[in-house]
Amino acid sequence: MELSLYFKIIHKYYFRELLISFVLSITAFNMILMMERILKFSMLLSGVGASAFDFLKIILLVQPQLFLLTIPMSLMTAVLFTYGRLNADNEIIVLKSAGISFAALTRPVFLFGLLCFCASAFNSFYLGPATSRSLRQNVTSIIINKSPMAIKEGVFYTLFKNVVVLVREKPSDRAIKDVFVYDKRDNNRHWTIFAKEGSINVYGEGGIEFVLKNGEVFLPDNKSITKISFSSYNMIIKFNPEITSQISELTPFEVLRRTKETTGEERISVFLEFHRRLALPLLVLIISFFSPAFAMLSAKTGKLGGLSLAMLVFLAYYSMLIYFEKLARTGGISHVAAGWIPFAVLLVISIYVFRRENSR
Repeated sequence: MELSLYFKIIHKYYFRELLISFVLSITAFNMILMMERILKFSMLLSGVGASAFDFLKIILLVQPQLFLLTIPMSLMTAVLFTYGRLNADNEIIVLKSAGISFAALTRPVFLFGLLCFCASAFNSFYLGPATSRSLRQNVTSIIINKSPMAIKEGVFYTLFKNVVVLVREKPSDRAIKDVFVYDKRDNNRHWTIFAKEGSINVYGEGGIEFVLKNGEVFLPDNKSITKISFSSYNMIIKFNPEITSQISELTPFEVLRRTKETTGEERISVFLEFHRRLALPLLVLIISFFSPAFAMLSAKTGKLGGLSLAMLVFLAYYSMLIYFEKLARTGGISHVAAGWIPFAVLLVISIYVFRRENSR
């Protein structure tokens, strides 16, 4: 009974250490990976007058998209720091000398890894796709609703793709006067529009409408220019920012159904996305096996030796994944092999190093 209680105290202590290291690690990794996206959103939304609350909401919606990568990375880092420190302080050696097996010492890691696996699977199957859709909708809504207020007098406005707008006077947020519009959405013919006045309105859920009055349209051709005068002209701009690929908004089951609607290289890419959605959560379980064993190496390679070695394995996994995915896209191997060969290789290595350490 006393021995059982002793084990519970040790396991709770290890679990608490893992949890603290995991929270710190996932916060750091998410911040690092988020920098590029924050810069992208800043460039996109700064021109429309997005508020600090808008940016905060977008930052929160970006987090689940990063969890597929940062959960396994954070778990590995937490295990290496926790067990590496315990090994450096000789706590692991003392417990093993007392007859406690390596497998018994790593039970908190398996439990914590199982919880991380459930969180990663939930993120892959539901939270990630849901927040991706919400992110695109929020960014589109911010741009569409705040774009009219962002257009300034005497400034070329270029946020709309292939459309340039210049307004000389702006009596109110939506009223405009002396308007110049250069529209090159049609590759065969670029439109130049002049209007004395007009207004800017939201069009549906994904567009902006310019209602121009008393103006002229110039349509250049190879040898001539066609001039059209108008008393009222409505120009609609559909805005669909490429914030995230459409497939990231689908659950794995929806991704699998998408394969029936695609052909060629696009179909291979959809299959690879499906395999990645399944393999990355399972990667968390593999990390639960090999991370404690690698942490034991820190006694020979220094406190950060195990961390460096495991990071190399982690980078090797993603390098293999990218390499085999490129082979699949070129027809070198099947998409199933490309999605699961790196996983199988890491699984074999994990079983080997765990059994080797447990047998000592």
